[in-house]
Amino acid sequence: MNISRIKKFQNFLKKKKIQYFMLNRTDEFLGEYIASYAERLNWLTNFSGSAGKAIISQSSVKLFVDGRYTVQAKEEINNKEIKLDHLKNYWKCVKQLGKKNEILSLDPKLHSVTEILKIKNLFNKSKLKVECLDYNPIDKIWKNKPKYPRSLIFNHDIKFSGISREKKIKKFQKFLKDKKIDYYFLSTLDSIAWMLNLRGNDIQYTPIFLSNLLIPAKGKLTLFTFHNNIEKKAKLQLKSYCNLESISNFEKIIKKILTGSIIGMDYSNTSFFNKILCEKYQLETKKILNPCIIYKAIKNRIELNGARKSNIRDGVSVTKFLFKLKKSNNLNKISEIEAGKILFNLRKNNQLFYTPSFETISAVAKHAALPHYRVTKHSNLKLQNNNIYLFDSGAQYRDGTTDITRTVILGEPRAEHKELFTRVLKGHISIASHTFPKGTTGTDIDYLARKSLKMAGYDFDHGTGHGIGSFLSVHEGPQRIAKKSSVKSVELLPGMILSNEPGYYKENDFGIRTENLIIVKKHNKNLIKFETISWAPIDRDLIHKKLLNNYEIKWINWYHSNVYKKLKNYLLSKEKKWLREVTKFL
Repeated sequence: MNISRIKKFQNFLKKKKIQYFMLNRTDEFLGEYIASYAERLNWLTNFSGSAGKAIISQSSVKLFVDGRYTVQAKEEINNKEIKLDHLKNYWKCVKQLGKKNEILSLDPKLHSVTEILKIKNLFNKSKLKVECLDYNPIDKIWKNKPKYPRSLIFNHDIKFSGISREKKIKKFQKFLKDKKIDYYFLSTLDSIAWMLNLRGNDIQYTPIFLSNLLIPAKGKLTLFTFHNNIEKKAKLQLKSYCNLESISNFEKIIKKILTGSIIGMDYSNTSFFNKILCEKYQLETKKILNPCIIYKAIKNRIELNGARKSNIRDGVSVTKFLFKLKKSNNLNKISEIEAGKILFNLRKNNQLFYTPSFETISAVAKHAALPHYRVTKHSNLKLQNNNIYLFDSGAQYRDGTTDITRTVILGEPRAEHKELFTRVLKGHISIASHTFPKGTTGTDIDYLARKSLKMAGYDFDHGTGHGIGSFLSVHEGPQRIAKKSSVKSVELLPGMILSNEPGYYKENDFGIRTENLIIVKKHNKNLIKFETISWAPIDRDLIHKKLLNNYEIKWINWYHSNVYKKLKNYLLSKEKKWLREVTKFL
């Protein structure tokens, strides 16, 4: 008899007398984007989304996902074995476990210090015992588990980074001295890559490498990597600032730190395992927010110019793709996968192209209603006339990271298509053209993206905007535009880059999203504004002009005139002629 992975795992829990096991979809660096060796949640449940948690008992499994993945998860999991719930209900369900005289086990490498302290506090006076395991039970039964990646670590040149690693290190060490911290432990991969002006390819679509970094208040840093695979030039330069160690030597180096030393760490972004290790050697840990998060989020002049240039190159590729779609007489012969490949081939020869920045969402009709749809050979549909096609894609360029979404009608739209598209566009314009006082957070302005939709009784169950890295993660915190949640919203500061992507999704029918990237800029002494930097036509065939006010019409005309002006010189004559037509004034 073929026993499912769930049953095998539950049998393992019974054998080890583990009543409950908590599983986060992450790795020991607590990243959103992870390598295949860390895809434990996907291996166990078949859920392939980028955010999820599970509570597994000896007889049941509950999977928690957010609104982006609700429909997708329903299609991927076996609902006879797994019960689906929304992430907003996660802590309520965890709390209910405390009523029994049992053991809740977890892998401390996959949970932040903040999360474990919250769990322990929840069960401080209950009958449930929280147990941190020194192994991950899934690894015990996962046969042919992928190995750790072994990519080359290379320099991110100062002509792209704008600031030397020496200056970044000095700024960080001054921060430690001011905070009276002896060392800082950093395991956030994009922070390490940013600080050391290094990049790698250990994580698909995100140019980072698996590593830990120990930063003393004075003297050389210690960089721990899984392998000794650093580009020769980068290695020579690094040795002036860093001792290079294998991650296998991590505990050995921690053990050598003077007893009683204060180790700073970001409790929200550092695994509890590292706190356990410090306490083992009588080192005091102190909760200190990782300063790289803000340093990195506020782009310097070189990075901002790189973002502008890379988005123009990217916009040319997107525009050429739109031209092919709109002029094709054989749409029903092009599949979602093939459409994604056409777009990739248009991008890959662009100057400074490295990789896509995430897996392209290429979605027609009902698949467009899945905000994070991932096309497979099994789900792959042909493009369909008189239907919505949505594509969300981006690229990693040496000088910037891009992310853009366009929704187009293939043929003739329904009245419903036009109304919802226009309401989403109104929300997009409302964010893009907004000016606001200093101190404003993304949560403060999120309502603008939803206002027109809500007037008609609609909404979307995802954030309006996420931060963007500079040849780094396409999802970068802390900046975001979203509804109020447990994640604290931060002030929008000049130099930050965000996405602007309101949407609407009608289950099993169609989906709409319009996304551009925006830079936070100083408007005057007291006000802040946004600068749009993504350039590709918005489908006029889906716009219901009567729903727009004069300002919105003026904004669309301004935007389209800039699309034409910025992209025309990179297009073939037939593409240029088409672009002139589709960007003419409303």
